[in-house]
Amino acid sequence: MNLLVTSTEIVVLLTIIIHPVPSSALLCRQCFSLISWEDCERATRDNLCTAQGVSASHQGWLHDNPSLLVGNHSRFSCFKYVALVNRHNDKGLVTAYGRGCTFAINDFCEGWKPSVAVKSCNVCSDRDMCNGGFRNCHPSIGIVSLLLVSALMYQQ
Repeated sequence: MNLLVTSTEIVVLLTIIIHPVPSSALLCRQCFSLISWEDCERATRDNLCTAQGVSASHQGWLHDNPSLLVGNHSRFSCFKYVALVNRHNDKGLVTAYGRGCTFAINDFCEGWKPSVAVKSCNVCSDRDMCNGGFRNCHPSIGIVSLLLVSALMYQQ
């Protein structure tokens, strides 16, 4: 029994060391393009959501969506959207593609002004990187899973 407790303690300790972010933290894909999803993906990066980062993004969009919150909220969601945007006062519509972080308390897909015609929009918070891309989880999850399986096999 002591061996099981020791193995479990090691796995918990390694989990904390490898993935030391708070449980409310969320990792989202982040990109923006006025060309295509492929262009967006070329410029994409993995982004750990923070209140400061989301507030800065929302501040830039308040003109187009006044319902977006800014502030010190602690729960996050990832978003992925496509919208037709009138950037030149009816001189033409531009398709915008984007992924990123938002506050969970917000409904990112709602509240846009008529100059932004949202064509598709999804919000998720069930796992890291849930808003698309080639990776579906944080790399440390695979390492921790492997350590857990090893510890369980060792106890037998």
